[in-house]
Amino acid sequence: MKHKLFVIIFALVACLKGHSQTFTSSNLPIVIIETSGVNIVDNPKITAKMKVINNGVGKRNNVTDNANDYNGLVGIEFRGSSSQSFPKKPYGFETRDDKGAGLTVSLLGFPKEQDWILYPAYNEKTLLHNVMAMQMFRDMGSYASRTQHVEMVLNGKYEGVYVLMEKIKRDGDRVSITKMATTDNAGDALTGGYIFKIDKTTGSDQPLGWTSKIKPTESRFGQVTNFYYDYPSPANITPQQKVYLKTYVDSAEVALSAVNFRDPKNGYQKFFGVSSFVRIFLMNEVAKNIDGYRISTFFHKDRHSKDRRIKAGPAWDYDIAFGNADYCSAERYQGWSYLFGSECPEDYWQVPFHWKRMLEDSTFSKELRGQYTALRKGAWKTTRLHATIDSLAGYLDESQKRNFVRWPVLGVYVWPNPRPLPTTYQGQITNFKSWLAARLDWLDGYLFGTITANAEETTIESLSLEVSPNPFSEQLNLKIRANYKMEAMLEIIDSNGRTIQNNLQILENGTNNLTLPVQGAAGMYFLRIHTNKGVLSKKIIKTN
Repeated sequence: MKHKLFVIIFALVACLKGHSQTFTSSNLPIVIIETSGVNIVDNPKITAKMKVINNGVGKRNNVTDNANDYNGLVGIEFRGSSSQSFPKKPYGFETRDDKGAGLTVSLLGFPKEQDWILYPAYNEKTLLHNVMAMQMFRDMGSYASRTQHVEMVLNGKYEGVYVLMEKIKRDGDRVSITKMATTDNAGDALTGGYIFKIDKTTGSDQPLGWTSKIKPTESRFGQVTNFYYDYPSPANITPQQKVYLKTYVDSAEVALSAVNFRDPKNGYQKFFGVSSFVRIFLMNEVAKNIDGYRISTFFHKDRHSKDRRIKAGPAWDYDIAFGNADYCSAERYQGWSYLFGSECPEDYWQVPFHWKRMLEDSTFSKELRGQYTALRKGAWKTTRLHATIDSLAGYLDESQKRNFVRWPVLGVYVWPNPRPLPTTYQGQITNFKSWLAARLDWLDGYLFGTITANAEETTIESLSLEVSPNPFSEQLNLKIRANYKMEAMLEIIDSNGRTIQNNLQILENGTNNLTLPVQGAAGMYFLRIHTNKGVLSKKIIKTN
């Protein structure tokens, strides 16, 4: 009760400070919204007026300037899930014409659309996590939402720094798949394109999707994986399209779970675009996204005549990634997000089986290593990422000061910030850069199929290992003691860093006795046990 009272008082103080704050100009574009006294709610959208002022790079924008980027109507509502509980609200809006119909326009140089997002970054105090994640994903050659920092005024009151973002939509400049109509109910036209997702439910009574026939590998409390329709929307998708998409995804999951799933012609690669799943894996893991895979996870599929495979992406929702969560070990730079269930098995939303199964295929591991290695030599160099963060932080130097007067949260706990809490914006930026550098360094040593100095024998908390015999001829006898029930990926790599085999195991609390046949010729190998806490490594010798 005392904690709730503190939160209420804190929110009231923040609002009072915002009312007295003077805002006249910015180096950022300015968004001004006027609702004419109507309260914004979470569905339905209300009609409001919106002005966007953007005088160009290097020029000041004044609240008294004429609207030169947009001046018209919008339909606006609250959006998001847990983020709606914060005083600084997230908004979704639709640009509209004078008759209230959706109006396709370009905002701040983005390709034309009518659906947009104003993201508040309230509990993410660098104001950069989603901006960086979207850029990093685009650096992999995939589409991700374009972003632009703005300052916002709502009904004459300064609301702080927001990020204008594109909503995930089907079009040639975003998710480039075939447009569907309600008449596309047979033949090749029925096969795509679709966008669907794994996410929290919207709470609607309307049937929004379906439940996967294959449970998450961590489902001790009966958790399931639910898919939801995104495009065509639940209101427009036809019965035939629903049946087709569910049936196709079911078939793909059966192929992925089958014994011969590695078969390059008849296995899972027939149904899934491996490269896209690699990219989502890398983005989720470099950010150690606690919501990764299990929430806000999108997929898309085009028509068979263009590409029959299911693709993962675009990437989405990284506000509590990059170490910005104080539960389920998310703040640690070590360990794996895809093994989330070992840390928090009671959570309703568990990681689906797809990526864990794919990791058991050396083809997937090889591409994972190849993409990561290329990125680390280029766009994901630590120095380059740090320079981008510094550049963005410099761009926000003026506006972030006003933002944190309006919302005085620096040094104050806002769910789910890890402690200690930096009391300055520069402290937030320094923490972000330090965490990201440590995470990348850890991945350099422990990503599947990599071998560095870190591949030498290591230990981790909560796990111990005995191997016999060692040297061995055909198989290893493993005695693994675990402090709690967990998922673990057992990896064998050779001395050149090539993945020989991966096997997902469920380790029980206590002693686990396993027999592990090892493929390959005689020589030195490394056995690595990947867990949510880190990676345990041991050198092993195979004889003839």
